[in-house]
Amino acid sequence: MKTLLIITAIFFGAGNWLTAQVTTGTISGKVLEKDSITPMPFAKVYVEYQGTKINVMADADGRYKFDGLKPGSYNVGATFVGFGGIVYGNVPVTPEGITFLDVVMKNPNTLDVITIIYTPPLLDVNLPMVKIPLADIKHSLNVRNPLAMIAGSSSDVQVQEGSNQIIIRGSRPGDAVYYIDGVKMTNMNSVPGAAIGSMEAYTGGIPAKYGDTTGGVVILETLSYFDLYNAWLAGQ
Repeated sequence: MKTLLIITAIFFGAGNWLTAQVTTGTISGKVLEKDSITPMPFAKVYVEYQGTKINVMADADGRYKFDGLKPGSYNVGATFVGFGGIVYGNVPVTPEGITFLDVVMKNPNTLDVITIIYTPPLLDVNLPMVKIPLADIKHSLNVRNPLAMIAGSSSDVQVQEGSNQIIIRGSRPGDAVYYIDGVKMTNMNSVPGAAIGSMEAYTGGIPAKYGDTTGGVVILETLSYFDLYNAWLAGQ
């Protein structure tokens, strides 16, 4: 009996772990010389998040890729023989999103390290999605009402009058699927606005791993301890 309980606990624990994997993102791009055209093969690239660093080596064409990254803000750095280091700060990773970042080695023949604050591109290639970053959440008039916040960000999303359900592109109420920190939920009513780190909604082209749903998928990530701590430091 005891063995059966242990196996059952492992089974459900593994199920929860697998479920949590649906909310990771990707950072991808090239390492280039200062002309922003010439690739730098086999450059060393790393991402840093909450004190953890992951390293990869670019391929022969200067391409690199980091998969399976938890949503949040990363530092992305690179080094190459004969060049000083470079670090891009506040590079965002969103659930199921791909952040494209070409790392340009701007300082040849030096030992200096250049730090650049990441600037999001004007064109988002991850459509069709509604994305609401933390900066917009903080200043939203609907910060206490996540569903209204999503609906106010896209004409494809509406909140059913008199209920806590959203309608995406004319779908039936209740057809939408919600994921909070990777766990499938029936709604988002239990999440206070102050705890939201990011929100996204698939309004079309839903990945198969979310199951057979025609009503769209809403992905919500809550703030971690490190997010709150960094925000406190920024306010000092």
